[in-house]
This record gives sequence, C-alpha cells and structure tokens, in this order.
Amino acid sequence: MTRKTYRNDVDSSDWLQSLRDLVSKKPLVIFRFSAEEWWDLEQSYSGLSRFTIARPRAVLQNVHVPTGCLLYGEGDWGNPAAYFALLNTRIPGTTLEYRVKIERAHKVHPTATQELLNLIDDKAMATNLRNRLEKFDSVVPLSPALSVQIIKLLAKEESNRAAMRATMAALDAPKRYSGTASLQQDAVTTALRAFGLQPHERASLLEIDPDRDSTLSYINAWEDAVIQEHARRIPGFELTGSDVTGRAIFENGAEQLEVITANKLPLEKVLGVDLIYYNATKQNIVMVQYKMLKPDKNGKDTDWIYRPDGQLEKQIKCMKQFSKAHQSGRYEYRINPQVFYLKFVKCGTELGKSAITMPIDHFDVLRHDPKCKGKLGGLRISYDTLDGRYLRQMPFFDLIRSGYIGAYTDTTAALKQLVDLTLQNGRGVIAAVQSYRQYESAEE
Repeated sequence: MTRKTYRNDVDSSDWLQSLRDLVSKKPLVIFRFSAEEWWDLEQSYSGLSRFTIARPRAVLQNVHVPTGCLLYGEGDWGNPAAYFALLNTRIPGTTLEYRVKIERAHKVHPTATQELLNLIDDKAMATNLRNRLEKFDSVVPLSPALSVQIIKLLAKEESNRAAMRATMAALDAPKRYSGTASLQQDAVTTALRAFGLQPHERASLLEIDPDRDSTLSYINAWEDAVIQEHARRIPGFELTGSDVTGRAIFENGAEQLEVITANKLPLEKVLGVDLIYYNATKQNIVMVQYKMLKPDKNGKDTDWIYRPDGQLEKQIKCMKQFSKAHQSGRYEYRINPQVFYLKFVKCGTELGKSAITMPIDHFDVLRHDPKCKGKLGGLRISYDTLDGRYLRQMPFFDLIRSGYIGAYTDTTAALKQLVDLTLQNGRGVIAAVQSYRQYESAEE
C-alpha cells in the first residue's frame, strides 16, 4: 500500500488563499452517499464529475453557493472513497427538497470521514466535526472556521492540492473577452471545437504547474486525471519548464488532442495570444493570432474597430517568411495553404461569441481597401467595413479538422519554430497537437 505523504508547510498560493476566503463566507458541505447511490452515480453519463441530487430543505436552508463540498461513499470492492467538488447551484426542487448541482469532482485523501476527523488536532474543532457527523445523515453543513481548517489539512497533501485547485478554478474562469487570460481560454475552446469536442468535455490527463496560473486550470477533467507538476513536453521536442504552464490530453475516438499552454511572462504582462494547431493526422498546421476589437460609437449605432499596432508589420513579415518554407506537398490539396489567421473578438462580450476570422492574405487585401480607411487614412477593421467577408467559427473549425487549410508539414519542427517565435515576441501560446492515440499492446 502506498503511504500518503502530508506536507508540514501549507501552501500560501493565491488560489488556496482565495479558496480559504470563499469557504469562510460560504462554508463547506459534506455529502454522504449509500452504496447504492454511489454505484448509480458512478454509472451515470458524467459519473461523479457532474450530477444533480435532491436533499431535504431543512439541512440545506443555510447553505450558500457556489462553494466547495466533500463527497463520501463506497468505491470499488466496498472501499471508502472521497472527492472534493464544486457545489454550484441550489434551487427549489419540491416542497420539501432542494435540488443541488455538483461538478468537477476529483479524488482526495483521506477517504473516510473518521480519518478526516483524526487529522484535526484542535480538540474544539474535532468535537465540532464529530457532533455534526453524528447529528446529520446524508448532508453535513460545516461552520466557517471548521471549513477553513479542513481546507488547510487537505492542502497538505500534494495530490489534494491539484484536485482542489482544478475544482475551484471554474469559479475564476473568464466569461468575457477582457484580457490575455480570456483570449487563452477562447484559444483552448477553439482547439477543442476544431477537434470535434465541446468546451465542457473532460480531459483524460491534466497537468497543472504548481507555481503558475494556467488557462488549463479551468478545464474539466476526469476525477482521477489531475496531477500537479511542471509540464514540459510537446510531442517531438522539449520546452523549458519556465515557459510551460499546463498540459491536457483529450480523447475522441481513435484520436487524441494534446494541448500545451506556455508563456515566458506572467499572464497580465503577456502582449497577446496565439493558437498553433498541428493536425498530425492530416499533416497541416494552422496558427491563429488574436486581436481585440474596441467599440466605436457613431450616433446611436456602435461599430467594432481594430486599429493595427506597431508590432503587426513585424509579425506579418515573420508569418510570410514561414509560409514560403512550408507549402503543401506534391499530392496534398489545400483550399488555402496559408498558415496564419487573424481572429478578431469584441472586448467585453461573451466568450465564443461574435468573432471575425480571416487568413493573413485577406488582411493584406483589406489594408488597401478604401472602405477600410479611417478619416485620417488609418486602417480600420470593423464589422461594417467587412460587410460579412470573413470566416464564421463553425466552418473554420471544419476546415482545420479536415486538413483543407494550413501548410503541409509531417514533423513537429514547424510547430517548434512557431512556438519559439511566439514566445520570443512576448506573446502567450496555446499549442494543440491532434494525432492518433497510442494503444498498448495486449502482450504489454
């Protein structure tokens, strides 16, 4: 049996302090399940990662959401199991019950309430928890002080820290386009949609850098798929640990998508975000560079404008040099072999909405279009001036997945070149690699 190691130093990371602050205002809740209930939850479509249950109003009356919760039940072969999860909603279900929604459950230790009780050194708090466990049945609301203490105790174990961080990161996930973190979130979503998955799909592996914020912290994952370490690998080459902030693997049939987030600077100082999508099954590579549109009021109407910054010319030059060296192969067909695409999003609007996407050669045409000239002769990219001449999101996803756009490449060398170029320019990068899954042989 592997012995669980508990650290003496409690992490002072921002996310953990935020979690302590949260449960001090919205205390933890313990949910206990019978063996039959636990089995039914495990066999449901989303398993323990996402489900709803009904519980008596009396015990949930003073529970405030969203907050953290602990789930206890019997796992395989009757062994006790514990999960840390997000108690997301509490709404009236019937006259006598509330319906609660629980999401993003991840395994934690200890696996039994008695073992948790044994960890508490403070006699008053231990008595408090013991009395609550004896008084309540399936739902055990905790006090603010006891909630903070339990969070501290659970965080001493490394695997618990990764699970708790992944669970609560959903509360901090950007909802609107506002800065680099929101653009990275949209880039991950774009990669998943191009791969044929929805944004809420769970990762089969999620690595989170313990020392840095990562967009992948917001990703949903299978309950036992989260580890906390310095992710370093993109297939075919190494990245330095100081650049990589997270790594996730998603599966879809016989294929997998590996997503890496990397940036040299802290997110708040990153100059922009690029998505680099390498489809190894179709041997095409596409790069999406994000640009923010700002509102421009003209009377009662509002248009959304992008005015190129001083770095854009340098970036376009690098893009064109890369494209010349990576054209389609002799027997490869592309509607457009262009690697680089610009994606314009509206500042302050909901993520995933109202995006303009175009290849860089279309952007070159627009630079000379009189309709795109401002009053002082400057370039104006806007909804009005484009008049519908841009790619919608779903067709763009389909074109990436089918291999109909992007440069031909049969190695990861091009991917490495683009990642290095992006990081050197002070931008953040989302690298997504679509490939066939590697299955272990029966003999192994």
